[in-house]
Order: sequence, then structure tokens, then C-alpha cells
Amino acid sequence: MRRIFTGALCLLALAASSTQAQFNRHVRIVNRSSSTIEYLYASNIDRTTWEEDILGPNRVIAPGYYRDANIDDGTYHCRYDLKAVLRDGRVAVSHNFDVCANSSWTVYD
Repeated sequence: MRRIFTGALCLLALAASSTQAQFNRHVRIVNRSSSTIEYLYASNIDRTTWEEDILGPNRVIAPGYYRDANIDDGTYHCRYDLKAVLRDGRVAVSHNFDVCANSSWTVYD
């Protein structure tokens, strides 16, 4: 009986992890502000620091444009803090953003 219970728990854990793995963590970042987004950061809510710039070198999001970003950091998290740094020095931050349930994040003035 104990083997059956242990086997059932293992199957349940495997099903839960494969369900988490199937979520799409791609988010369309839309720039509706009057300034270019120069840097974009996303860190899962368990992190205490920002991860590297998602846009990468020489890539920006001009006003009125968007870019699709892969937010998946391999941890299977769905909740992330997002941060956009604009050319004019302003910063837009969204805390606890669910990248599994939301397919876009818009930055406004």
C-alpha cells in the first residue's frame, strides 16, 4: 500500500511540474510612452536583484512600437517583477506580474 501511495505522489508531482512547464512566458512589451525604452528587466518574485537586460545591446523599443520578450528564466515561475528604463530617465515598474496569464505589458507616460 505504501508503494502505491508513493507512486501516486510522484505522478502528482510530475503532472504539476509538466503543467507549470507548459505555460508560455512570452510577453509583448508595448511602448505607449513618449520616450524610448532602453532597458527591460524581469526577475521572478523570489529574486532580490534585477536580472540582465532582456533587450540586449543596441536594442530598444521606440514609442508606438512593441517587442516580444521571453521572460522564462528556467525556474518555472509565473510571477515576475518587470522594469522598463526609458531614455528620458523615467522608470516603469510592475510588481508581481503574472507572465503565464498575461500576454502583454504596456508602458505609459
